[in-house]
Amino acid sequence: MSFSALPEKRQGLIEYKWIVAIVVIFGAFMSVLDQTIVNIAVPRLESSFETGLSSVQWVLTAYVLTQGVVTPTTAFFANRLGTKRFYIISLVLFTIGSALCGLSWNLPALIIFRIVQGIGGAFLFPLGIAQLYRVFPLEERGVATGVFGIATLLAPAVGPTLGGYLITYVNWPAIFYINIPMGIIGVILALLLLKEVRDDVKVRFDLPGFILVAAGLAAVLYALSNASVDGWTSISVLSFLIGGMVLLGLFTIVELIKISRGETPLVNLKLFANGPFFISNLTNVLITFAFFGGLFLFPIYLQSMRGMSAFDSGLLLLPQALAAIITSFIGGRLVDRYGVRLVVIPGLVLLAFVTWQFAYVTPGTSYWWLQCLFIVRGLALGVIIQPLSVSALSDIRPQQLAQASSLYSVIRFISTSLGIAVLATLIQTRMKVAFIPGQPKLSYMYAIQYDFWFCLWVVLGAIVLAFFIHYKRKQVSGQKGRAELPLVEG
Repeated sequence: MSFSALPEKRQGLIEYKWIVAIVVIFGAFMSVLDQTIVNIAVPRLESSFETGLSSVQWVLTAYVLTQGVVTPTTAFFANRLGTKRFYIISLVLFTIGSALCGLSWNLPALIIFRIVQGIGGAFLFPLGIAQLYRVFPLEERGVATGVFGIATLLAPAVGPTLGGYLITYVNWPAIFYINIPMGIIGVILALLLLKEVRDDVKVRFDLPGFILVAAGLAAVLYALSNASVDGWTSISVLSFLIGGMVLLGLFTIVELIKISRGETPLVNLKLFANGPFFISNLTNVLITFAFFGGLFLFPIYLQSMRGMSAFDSGLLLLPQALAAIITSFIGGRLVDRYGVRLVVIPGLVLLAFVTWQFAYVTPGTSYWWLQCLFIVRGLALGVIIQPLSVSALSDIRPQQLAQASSLYSVIRFISTSLGIAVLATLIQTRMKVAFIPGQPKLSYMYAIQYDFWFCLWVVLGAIVLAFFIHYKRKQVSGQKGRAELPLVEG
């Protein structure tokens, strides 16, 4: 059994690294698409299942929370099954979960099937990053991440518009059925084009760590989501919140003990001792909160406040994501040349300005001004999100890439689910405080404005952290620039 890095030679007319990029884009696109395509369906799901926002938001939160819980197991399963095989299994499970979501007969069934879908989707993003970083040399990682980012930003572009069309002219189950043909294409491409790669050293599964982190995260998210219904001081909310924090504390202790004993942890917490990884993740937490929080708020504002159809609101959001795609590719090249801070900080300043303006929107705000704000927001996001993943993994040893990329994805998923849960809770809590008799829409508008003010403070915090991002541009070429991984080709 021989060890070697992946070959650089061309596979036909296209270099293998670009073949990998094309294939993993499918998985990343599908995973992110289902974080965004359902946002546009929230008002329709409320009416279809005759329930409120506090219940429907679990269709979003359960999916993202599941991804956050199971993503840390990526390195273990990739080690045992092989990267290619595990990637294909994940795509198949995601596709089956999507079909089951479309067949849901009530809200609890939909939430359960979203969990199944989330399990499959959880691995697609970290597996995609790990495979890209194995075949792209160090000096091209900005470009590689920018190309990968096009898929992850194209999904928010297509999601609201496609979802809005399907909801308006077909029905809500169609937003899940659309994943089936894409999933089949992705599986076929992976079977035909990817090479199997696996580590030679086998690792054991950290069952105690998995149980503790799964229970802890679920308890905290449940408490945050129920706070708007039961109140922050209720026994149930406080019990789940404190219990979840205790479980997460125990998880940290268990993981550190495993590391000290030389055992394989579920999450290698020592990665946080790496400066670029730590700061980039902290910044990413705040940005992800504000980014996906906005994607959650916009459909509610446009449909509930402005009376737009799901399709029309999706069309209004489309230029935002198209702008993000353009700057994502440009941002990747700029990072390779100038570093992360000079790219991310200007983007964050733009994002802060736009979020500040959204805090003043009303049911009468002109559509041309809304469109301008959406486009500027997209331009900003394109130079923020992907460069942070480059800086986070810039100083990680090749042998730790799988765990580092999965941990980075875990934090992103958890931040997304926290953002949705917290903002949904704040909307409902603020509506009660600012309730105006006979003016429920006005109360709703005040609550949405309050959420945007909250997001603004989050973005300002991200700006402060971004000044501490440290990223070394590695000027290497040829074989020296390629990650030397102890891998076995199968």
